[in-house]
Amino acid sequence: MGGSQFKFRRNDQIGTAGAEEDEFLSTCFVDTGDLSLLQNVSDHRQIILGRTGTGKTALLERLREVKGEYVVTVSPENLALTYVSNSTILKFFSDLGVNLDPFFKLLWRHIFTVEVLSSCFKHLGEAQDKSLLDRVASMFSGASRNDKEMKEAIKYLENWGSTFWQETEFRVKEITKKIESELGATLKAKLGTDEIGIGAGADKAEKLTEGERTELCSRGQEIVSKAQVQDLHKVTKLLDAVLADRQKQYFVVIDGLDENWIEERLRYKLIMALILTAKDFIQVKNAKIIIALRKDLIERVFRLNRDSGFQEEKYQSLYLPLVWKKTALIELLDRRIDALVKRRYTGQEVTHRDFLPKQFNGVPITDFIFNIAQRPRDVISFFNICISTAQNLSKIGSRQLKDAEAEYSKFRLRALGDEWAADYPSLLDFSKVLQRRPSSFKISAIKDKDIEEFCLDVSVQGLGSRDVLQQQAMQVAEGLISGEEFKTFLMKVFYKIGLVGLKVQPYQTATWESESAIGISSLDVSGDSSVVIHPTYYRALGIKP
Repeated sequence: MGGSQFKFRRNDQIGTAGAEEDEFLSTCFVDTGDLSLLQNVSDHRQIILGRTGTGKTALLERLREVKGEYVVTVSPENLALTYVSNSTILKFFSDLGVNLDPFFKLLWRHIFTVEVLSSCFKHLGEAQDKSLLDRVASMFSGASRNDKEMKEAIKYLENWGSTFWQETEFRVKEITKKIESELGATLKAKLGTDEIGIGAGADKAEKLTEGERTELCSRGQEIVSKAQVQDLHKVTKLLDAVLADRQKQYFVVIDGLDENWIEERLRYKLIMALILTAKDFIQVKNAKIIIALRKDLIERVFRLNRDSGFQEEKYQSLYLPLVWKKTALIELLDRRIDALVKRRYTGQEVTHRDFLPKQFNGVPITDFIFNIAQRPRDVISFFNICISTAQNLSKIGSRQLKDAEAEYSKFRLRALGDEWAADYPSLLDFSKVLQRRPSSFKISAIKDKDIEEFCLDVSVQGLGSRDVLQQQAMQVAEGLISGEEFKTFLMKVFYKIGLVGLKVQPYQTATWESESAIGISSLDVSGDSSVVIHPTYYRALGIKP
């Protein structure tokens, strides 16, 4: 069958933006080698790191298909963490200065332990939680049963035995209530009430002396730090012993952490605790915690939770960065085109060559596609737009490609603004600095006068909360920093988000931010550095290459 027999219809697509709804994912999955690394429990790379659209969720979906019942999915929105967020007792002690991180780590470790154990013994049935405990205990009879640590670990499980078959949400509430109970008893002894936030309790809290506050903070920190942490550590050792069969390896996967499953400040703390707990869980030989994270999110988590002794490089060995080569992306495109065509026709395999011209804008078509779409979601989105411009046609010509390129460029610029909205809500407003400029230019080519006028307009029009870009513009308008300093800062932000590449020295080639690239420091960039606008955004910004 030739591609000429096939005509595109208005609603044809080669996939969707979300992997969960993508009907082509299973049959058109392209393995770049990352799946085998994830499946290897001895490989410590457990944080799938990538920007929006690089295939993090698709990779996890494929892992579920391959490993089936041995994959346990933990959804943040189902963990009842809003209960933690709404706890007035926890908030009271946090405001006093109590570090709740040990409690958050305890939550995650407890969740992982019981999820894996429950999955391991789920064939016993929902009503047989006592049989589960007997089964675990019997595994350590004889010499091992006399091991003090194992006895204490089993005792910990016995305390939670009746909730083993409950939903994760139930267990999170239960362990939070235990901590609240102990903290509440301390409050009652000191204030005469544990009802914080209302009535007399709040009044008494406001009247605490400095010494009373210090005493409460110290006692609260002691409760949080010691709450069953030692017992749970022993349970982790027991879990390692239970999972002795290398043929039965378990994977706990967590995705959706970039969504609004809890208020933002607490979300970053919980993600930090999750990363620390997952790292500790490496000692369990036949289980692996796998976390999907956007690169900008993990950078934000580390920035907001960094203490004096924090060393980010210690976590880089846990990263599995998703980076796509041109050949893999074109293979992904070809598989999906073939699957779409074979829905209505049978015959020989078809590829992009059957539907696209060999060249566009003077470059090979595969180079053109890779220049503007370097992630799976981008390739899928671009070709879907191409289809929409080629209704009832059997070929996508240069005219359709030109129309699709313009629409896709605007779509990608809006998507970039959405992706980075948490850090730079006003990003799209500041991207106007690049409008109608050459595709490559020196930073010094942007006149200081123009920048000062732009920043003045921003400072006058800006209302409500101001992000870091608006704050910098305000400083220019108030004469606190120069236009030159602002331009350098702004181009570094554009580099970080992938809007531009930077050529620091005239003799160097342009560098681009990637999942594994080293950031450009403030010392490297100057007015003589060159900015190279990413081809994806040419049409949206009015750039003529």
